[in-house]
Amino acid sequence: MSYAPSTFHAGTGEDFFRKEGFLVDGMAPLITARYTIPAFDDYEATDLTITNSSAKAGTGAATSWSGWNLDAAKTKLLAIAYIAPSTTDWAGIGFHEGTLPTGALDESYQAIFYGNQARIAMSEYTGGSITDIDTTSTIYQDDVISSPVWGIALYVDGDSNLQKCFIKSGTAEWAEVLSDTDSDHTSFQSFFLWHDEASVRFITPIMCWGS
Repeated sequence: MSYAPSTFHAGTGEDFFRKEGFLVDGMAPLITARYTIPAFDDYEATDLTITNSSAKAGTGAATSWSGWNLDAAKTKLLAIAYIAPSTTDWAGIGFHEGTLPTGALDESYQAIFYGNQARIAMSEYTGGSITDIDTTSTIYQDDVISSPVWGIALYVDGDSNLQKCFIKSGTAEWAEVLSDTDSDHTSFQSFFLWHDEASVRFITPIMCWGS
């Protein structure tokens, strides 16, 4: 069986995001988990347990995150991850302004599947509270174990105050579902996976590019 790069890029979205102008020259790979997930730099509440291509949460109901610090502050970032269905109320990805903190991820943007609320949301966490900046209930990953694996992507550009969320399901191409121009956060130094446990699994590919 021959290796087909175009097939793999359909999973990471590289071809799509380059053609759409969100992954451009100068945006280098910062986190590369094509087949095996690298160890996290820090976590809060319940860490995700990595087994090769899967990072699995516990079975409680605590707001938790696991993530990686970037080599320096970045103004333009794109990240993708895949989330296997579970009974979790919510799960997603985000970027934090500084290195990973002790406690809440104040000063950050997130893209989240809210299965229990039947929606997807893009939000900001600032001043100790989370506020949706865009949301949709017309497409989402449900919190049912038999649901398909979905991909979620978050793009931020601090120079133009632009945030976008993309999703992917099955063999479909990536699709933009949310967009906003919030101006509260303009540079970022960490990338995280966010969840409320309930055995949620983040699976490869998990990628982050930035400049």
